[in-house]
Amino acid sequence: MPDWVIVAVVAAILITSLFKLMPRGREFHLHRLREEARRQGLAVEWLRESQRVNQLVGCIAYRMPLERCPLEREFSCRRDEEGWQWLSGSAATLHCREVLEQLPEQVRGIDRQSLSVVVYWREPDDPAVLQQLVRALQPLRGH
Repeated sequence: MPDWVIVAVVAAILITSLFKLMPRGREFHLHRLREEARRQGLAVEWLRESQRVNQLVGCIAYRMPLERCPLEREFSCRRDEEGWQWLSGSAATLHCREVLEQLPEQVRGIDRQSLSVVVYWREPDDPAVLQQLVRALQPLRGH
């Protein structure tokens, strides 16, 4: 009989420890959101520079691979209270204005690089916002 008690206590400890390791609440939501982003063709990346760039504090990067584009189609901007601030490129860059107008408000920055687009954003509570992001980036595909 005492052997069963010991086994039950050890099992209870293991199960409790396992539940502590499982994601809960916001953590579980972010896990599901990032899995859906991967299914949509986005790679989730951690930001090292977010600690140095005010507009990117609290952001995470989602990268979408694209076909190579010429240098004149690359652009980079950050959003602040006044709107989009250009780091490179301009509003005249092909598809740029169209993409910026459709991006969700959670997006704080975007970099169209030669082989990808990187979006810096604060991950939303509503998973539908991810679909809005994917739709907004569509004009950059194939260009």
